[in-house]
Amino acid sequence: MTPAPVSQIAPHIVVVDDEEDLREPVAAYLREQGMDVDEAGGGADLDVILARGVPTLVVLDVTMPDEDGFSIARRLRAMHGNIGIVMLTARRDVIDRVVGLELGADDYIMKPFEPRELLARIRSVLRRLAAAAPAPAATDEDEDEDGDAVAVPFRGTYQEEFWIPTTRGQIRVPVDTIEWIEAAKDYALLHTPERSHMIRITMGALEQGLDPVQMIRVHRSAFVRPGSVLRISAIGRHMVLELRSGAVVRVGPRHWGEVRHRLKV
Repeated sequence: MTPAPVSQIAPHIVVVDDEEDLREPVAAYLREQGMDVDEAGGGADLDVILARGVPTLVVLDVTMPDEDGFSIARRLRAMHGNIGIVMLTARRDVIDRVVGLELGADDYIMKPFEPRELLARIRSVLRRLAAAAPAPAATDEDEDEDGDAVAVPFRGTYQEEFWIPTTRGQIRVPVDTIEWIEAAKDYALLHTPERSHMIRITMGALEQGLDPVQMIRVHRSAFVRPGSVLRISAIGRHMVLELRSGAVVRVGPRHWGEVRHRLKV
């Protein structure tokens, strides 16, 4: 495969995974896409690389024998605030992914995955990092949430915005700025192009409160704003929606007909 053209300095990516059979093909694929890639079998190997210089982004497996990805993500974010972190996880419980995001991860992807999906998520994080530099001074509304954020109850016919409590006040998240929502049990992740917000809310409350014109159900646990969809494609056996931010959302078989009708495909 011909490497992708690089118009600027290639981003330095480190793939951290103790499974060599997964790590090496992923690293090779990213190199083919024009990225400068190092490999690490765990936290100790990563520390050796960090001693030489801070990479642009780390692809980080959650489950590793010596130091798990959550611990590594916590110290990466504490030491290098502007580093990108994409976590790999075989765990399907949304709470595990919430933990990763709360510890500072920028995105996550579940195993098994297609390399193209990982590439799309990496590029999305790189775009956000580039757009955020130089970072503006922090304000109350920029503070990360501490603890569980609780969604303000729905008022009126449909929800127009979420108010998310933080230790420094409330963050207002209008529904029309949300690209997609991932929900499970009594938690949900509101994904905007800039960041993700965690709220405590049930799937039933979301179904009743979200305007179906604004947010279309695409999976048993996901909603997508139609205007955020860039294209529809196939990754392996799955139909996916590629969003303008670079995020990739899978479409559940039960919802494919409605998605095709709403998106006119």
